[in-house]
Amino acid sequence: MANDNAVASDKTYEDRLGDALEHLLANGADDLAALSAGLNAQGITLPDGRAWTVENLQAELHRLAESA
Repeated sequence: MANDNAVASDKTYEDRLGDALEHLLANGADDLAALSAGLNAQGITLPDGRAWTVENLQAELHRLAESA
């Protein structure tokens, strides 16, 4: 549906990341390596377009937790 695409494009970076992490955790990802690999497989990148690594995922999760 066209509205689904509009809604998806309106999501913030944090929303897309959170949704992707929830999906990965629900499907058995249980460490940062599995989460970063899963994010990369889904095409979810850092805001600057870089792929996820264990190190930058950990840093980003800390950054987001501090800003909440």
